[in-house]
Amino acid sequence: MPLSVRERIYEAIRDEITYGELLPGERLTEKELSEKFQASRSTIRECLRQLESEGLLTFESHKGFRVSKLSTRQVEEIYDLRWLLESYATRLTAEKTTPAQVAHLEKLQEGCGKAAHKSDLKAWLKYNTAFHNFFYENCGNDNLKLLLDTLKRRIYRYQYIIIQIPGHFENYLAQHEKIIEACRHNDGRAAEKQMQTHLRGIKKVLLEQFEKFPAMHPG
Repeated sequence: MPLSVRERIYEAIRDEITYGELLPGERLTEKELSEKFQASRSTIRECLRQLESEGLLTFESHKGFRVSKLSTRQVEEIYDLRWLLESYATRLTAEKTTPAQVAHLEKLQEGCGKAAHKSDLKAWLKYNTAFHNFFYENCGNDNLKLLLDTLKRRIYRYQYIIIQIPGHFENYLAQHEKIIEACRHNDGRAAEKQMQTHLRGIKKVLLEQFEKFPAMHPG
């Protein structure tokens, strides 16, 4: 389905935050955004409120909206939850993955591989997000899916930071392949374990980056 005006504006602002075009602490105003996107201020306000609910913006009385600062505490909390929930969704999905679904995962993995080879970060984010989304979209637990969908909106920004750190694409691809192999055999426990290892490694890399560059990633 075509995106609505509000959805297009929301995604545009979200991507500007994700890709560093809008910096932590930068102020956003309804007036400027309304002029930029040729949209009503009420539409802009809805977008800003949604981004605030996802942790990408913060609102202060008399100061308005600003891009949220990156936070080690947020990383700890979000990735601990992701470790618990996404690995469980992976187990549920892997136990009933069909050959056609495995083929779909292989295509997503191929897309990740091509993006890594070209160092195309936006393409990697697209295919990698689809790879991870597959597991909670097919887990068969609507409440778990809802929780992960909410969580996904909070990790999008951190995912882009992770893939800008050199030297990890091969490791991520190898971990994906182990997850796919477990799905081929409908081995839910193995898939869950491999996803846990994968997510634990991602969290470690991200926290190390924050520690290495504290001025860029305060909090």
